[in-house]
Amino acid sequence: MERGIYFDGWYKDNHCYHPSLPLRSMQMIEDLERYNGTLLVWSALGGGVISLPYLEHEAFGEVDPRLRFYGYMNDSEFIAECNKRGIKVFGIVFEVQGWEFPAIYSDDKKSFKELNVIKDNKDHDWYGLREFTKDRNYEVFGKKFSDYFPDGLYNSDGKEVTNIWEECCARDFNGVPCHAEWVEVKNHEHIAYSMCRNNPVWREYLKQIMKIQIDAGVAGIQLDECELPMTSVRYGGCFCKDCMKQFNAYLKELEAKGRLPGELKGVDLNTFNYGEYLKARKVVYPGNIEELPLFKFYWEFQLGAIKKYFKELADYAKGYGRQQGREVLVSGNFFDIMPCYYPMEPSADVIITEMKQSILKQAHWYRYVAGFAGDKPVIVAENPYGSAVYELVDLLNAGKGYDLYRLLLIEASAYGCNMSVPYGAWMGNTVKDAFWPPRNVTVEVQDFLLNNERLYSKKSGANVLVLYSFPSNYWNEAIAGYSSSVLDGEEEGTLSYSVIDPDDPNGVRMPFWEVVRQLSQNQISYDVKFMADGDLREDSFGMEDIRNYELVVLPACSTLTANQAETIDKYAAGGGKVLIFGAAAENVGGWLEKMKEYKNVVYCFNDSYKPKALKEFNRAFEAVYGDIRRIRTDNTSVGLQTHALENGLAIHLVNYGYSRELDAVEPVEELNIKVCVKEQEFGDIIVHTLQGRKLRYETGMEGDVMNIKIHQLPLYAVVELINK
Repeated sequence: MERGIYFDGWYKDNHCYHPSLPLRSMQMIEDLERYNGTLLVWSALGGGVISLPYLEHEAFGEVDPRLRFYGYMNDSEFIAECNKRGIKVFGIVFEVQGWEFPAIYSDDKKSFKELNVIKDNKDHDWYGLREFTKDRNYEVFGKKFSDYFPDGLYNSDGKEVTNIWEECCARDFNGVPCHAEWVEVKNHEHIAYSMCRNNPVWREYLKQIMKIQIDAGVAGIQLDECELPMTSVRYGGCFCKDCMKQFNAYLKELEAKGRLPGELKGVDLNTFNYGEYLKARKVVYPGNIEELPLFKFYWEFQLGAIKKYFKELADYAKGYGRQQGREVLVSGNFFDIMPCYYPMEPSADVIITEMKQSILKQAHWYRYVAGFAGDKPVIVAENPYGSAVYELVDLLNAGKGYDLYRLLLIEASAYGCNMSVPYGAWMGNTVKDAFWPPRNVTVEVQDFLLNNERLYSKKSGANVLVLYSFPSNYWNEAIAGYSSSVLDGEEEGTLSYSVIDPDDPNGVRMPFWEVVRQLSQNQISYDVKFMADGDLREDSFGMEDIRNYELVVLPACSTLTANQAETIDKYAAGGGKVLIFGAAAENVGGWLEKMKEYKNVVYCFNDSYKPKALKEFNRAFEAVYGDIRRIRTDNTSVGLQTHALENGLAIHLVNYGYSRELDAVEPVEELNIKVCVKEQEFGDIIVHTLQGRKLRYETGMEGDVMNIKIHQLPLYAVVELINK
């Protein structure tokens, strides 16, 4: 298991300023060792989107003697110290950000007197990508644009670039630059344009950033906001010249295949401009994207583009690393693991995700992420926006909420992922603070994860598999408009935060998410398997993916490839149980009717009214699963997930019984667990707890069922069943 650290290292009680992270120190190295960290995310060398000389200064620059006195060092020295200890540092490439900062220079232009934070609102100059391209004030670092690009950079029109900031930014359909608003600190003058990776000039620039990071010794590269320019949609983008050219090329490909949309028949695809097309129709953009003309085609074009160019950068990083004699890992910020990231996953070595709604009781989301990642490590970072993080930090700052913080860290691991430890982590662009959790609590959880690593497995041992069909969901999720708002139950506080829309009986329907939430709430251990479309992602689905499960669930898998349909048919013909919820393989004639003929296949109608549909699903699931259920408890408020071990099975139990009055999770007085051991005999039982406290428990056999009674179940426990 990788143990991630969300290593921004931003200062307590100060703003979290992108993209340049604070200096690193030997004290930080000591903390990383105490936290048993193995992989750092958002951790080093972010300043390349200010300028390449700035980045080189972060990496190799001189450090002031007063800072040396306290053990501070430049980033390459910090990375070397981490490498000595086997801690993998991922250089962060803030690829969607392009920066300009207010600056005041010394008289000789060789140093900054003030940068970003300007005292007394004085008149000032600027420093950033624009100045770097034009060699303005290059004397600060002593290097010019031509030192990195001796032959210059030329755009797709063949023109030499003289302002990379303006050249490469995402633009709305009026030609106005889009901003990366979420990182522009409020009431500050600095400017962050949202950049477009479809522009070949920006990709060449990003490669230079990665080159410097690799020269500085990083173990990996993390491409932040790796879905750009789709990032800019909510801010009005992207209609830059390169997006428009490439969309036209995509439309020509559709035309050659006989799939050109009817609205464009007879249109000159050499001169067509999608932004002008929308503007002429006076649409509100983005508005309701489902109603935007041609937008589904535009979305599909961008899905292909983000895959293509993410791979281009990943291949460059790996290739340059090999030239330097080592293997460099690559990841991105896969944010909330929306479907758009699925085509990019093969190019990533580690799945790093920024949890969109950082709230508790998210077993279903973690199981989805674990399925997305497969055998690859998963590092999750909390996200302050639309979450419970602000309240949690306030509690921790007041010396409270320690059990809630324990739950935040341990819940992810229980369900097959890893929650990175916040280390001066981001608190957004309005709050003047960073997330610095209590050291003793962090050490307690991290020590448990290290000392009990064998209890965590990529294999769950579950006998239920839920299929996620990429072609059935990628567009539905794009248009779903799930709210990022959260509800706060006043009595329970932080623990009670929940996303509004999934609980709205009249809300948007997303059958996959409805099903996995139901299963997790009912303590069903399950795996998730993604199925590709055979175009943006190769379809490798086969019997080896499903043969070891007793039940396969298809929630609204309306589109299947011929291979997927045949494989599931073969599984059912061999006696495997299948539960089909709603639409299935509508593109494969007669498939659903044939499947319904199997006695071991259950079809459940998906009613348009969510409560009725889920009631019917639960009834159908219990009917098909009841006789093969392996584990159940008498308290469904406790979270449960199994992990298959080399010599047995681990049952992870998460107690969410937090009391605001006591500011603690109250023990469950008695928890009764029934484990069906029909196919697996266990001998010894060990119960592990975070604090190492021994729990009183009794066991007994009743036919093929092992009964385990645990007294005073704490916040978290793992029941280890060891094979005979």
